[in-house]
Amino acid sequence: MNVRNGSGASSVAELARMSAWTVTGSRGRWITAERALTLGGRRWVVGLTPTAADATALMLWCDDDMVAHRRGAEAALCGIALRWVANLLAGRPWDTR
Repeated sequence: MNVRNGSGASSVAELARMSAWTVTGSRGRWITAERALTLGGRRWVVGLTPTAADATALMLWCDDDMVAHRRGAEAALCGIALRWVANLLAGRPWDTR
């Protein structure tokens, strides 16, 4: 998936080029990437952060509750994050494939 053809992103750098995503960083490295949505009176946040051993963590919050967590390769998790957002925006359960 890549941002050029509108199908998504395979890195946090590509997410950063999407206006709906907020990416923070320090010393040339990203620290967090987040997309917040307010749907049906609930606040959803999809977030990514780097972890040890070059892994990435993906989290989903609904209001104050973490409802999902994954760890893995940045490229794969960026794709999952975008799928979760697309599902929520379409009114589907977040984890629908």
